[in-house]
Amino acid sequence: MLTAIIADDNEAERTYFCKLLRETKKVKVLGEAADGLAALDLASQLRPDIAFLDIEMPGPNGLEVAREIMAIIPPISIIFFTAHAEYAVDAFEINSVDYLLKPFDAFRLRKALAKIEEKLALRQVNKRSQKLNKLALKSRGEIILIDLNEIVFIEKSGKNTTIVHTVKRDYTTSQTIGELVEQLERHDCFQRVHKSYLINLNMVERISPFADNSFVVRFAGYKKDALISRNNIELVKKHLNLI
Repeated sequence: MLTAIIADDNEAERTYFCKLLRETKKVKVLGEAADGLAALDLASQLRPDIAFLDIEMPGPNGLEVAREIMAIIPPISIIFFTAHAEYAVDAFEINSVDYLLKPFDAFRLRKALAKIEEKLALRQVNKRSQKLNKLALKSRGEIILIDLNEIVFIEKSGKNTTIVHTVKRDYTTSQTIGELVEQLERHDCFQRVHKSYLINLNMVERISPFADNSFVVRFAGYKKDALISRNNIELVKKHLNLI
């Protein structure tokens, strides 16, 4: 059974949401909070699998709390509550699993929990694939294992799409670039160089100045390019032993 904390300043809504969670028989609620600071304390003490966070609550708001919690507990899954659909973009920017519009709906909750279960299952596959030097990628209903030395770069493409460029073909996935960074973090040759790009340094052929003090990356034997932001160029130079 998954464990969770809930943070929402509306006690009646918290109570109703706890009832919906109990009915799923998949989640045990470890604690409740009415503001951002209390949510941070609960997360650091209880280290749950899931944090359900209201975006608009006293103290640090849900988005700010999520960033803090993810720094403390990187594997945690975040699901937001909101009465305003326009927050969806902000929610996905920080790699949340889902967001639930109020009033709460049992069907949408079950769909969100299914996403978490899929994420955890994929994580287990990835742990095994790391021993094989492969990336486990969810693409079009399949799980595909890709040799790491075939990956050229990974590109965020649109709100809910990421493209993995390899020497053989491109793969499209709904996994976020942040999730793929997490999977590849122990491999030094893969570097997040831009909010939209993760590159394989072993495939880089040339780095040239580009607009707005950024840089364009060209890869050996590959026609497509990536970008390095000006804030990350020194990190790239360091990994290439240029400084």
